[in-house]
Amino acid sequence: MTGTLTGALQHGKYSEGTIAPMKLRKKMMRRALGSLLWTLILIALAAYPASRFGVFKWPREYDPFSVPDLRAKPNFLTHWQMKLVDAEPRNCTAAFAIVGSPITLKPTQGADTSCEVSGAVTLGKLSSARLAPEDTRCAIAARLYMWEHHLLQPAAQRILGEPIAEILHFGSFSCRTMRQRSSMSEHATANAFDISGFRTASGKIITVKSDWDKTTKEGKFLHAAHDGLCDWFNLTLSPDYNADHADHFHVDMGWWRSCR
Repeated sequence: MTGTLTGALQHGKYSEGTIAPMKLRKKMMRRALGSLLWTLILIALAAYPASRFGVFKWPREYDPFSVPDLRAKPNFLTHWQMKLVDAEPRNCTAAFAIVGSPITLKPTQGADTSCEVSGAVTLGKLSSARLAPEDTRCAIAARLYMWEHHLLQPAAQRILGEPIAEILHFGSFSCRTMRQRSSMSEHATANAFDISGFRTASGKIITVKSDWDKTTKEGKFLHAAHDGLCDWFNLTLSPDYNADHADHFHVDMGWWRSCR
């Protein structure tokens, strides 16, 4: 290798006069890119406060301190914005107001008990699919909206060739412990939701119990729906987890994190 390079230098293919400028150009390019990056950062740091004072409108989907537009295509900030929805029920109702679906917080129930439910709403419709009205935490409702709008309906069109008209469920609130355990279930605070199936626009019923294990388009759709739930909830359980979930998907926003 050394002999080859030496020969190239001797025959004029490369020379100190050409290698040095090449290194200099690369160095100058790195400096220019670094300066550009810092300039963009400084502009953003100056522009964002100006937008908060109404000088111009900062795009909501790229504002880390704004609640999300539930209809907007998710990006790298969406999950952070959803944490604002999780943390404060009023942020959650504001997110629903943005998409033209005003929702009202219900009074706290069961205060100072193991089954206290706060920040709950009555959920009867998502972006387009309806469901039997059910009281659940607003944060759960918002995450179901994101899942239904951004994953469930596109998957239904792609796999089934029609939209989902109704989401079938077993409910959210149930003042009880986890099965075969002494600790309280996330259902005890309406921090969970159990989905049992779907009704398509043409009236076809697809259920977790009947279609999960089938190698049909209905089975494929259920697996896509399940995988999408994992993107929006801390815990998602399917029939693959255990027999207790043979007929539904369980989702919640508790401490445990798993996609089963």
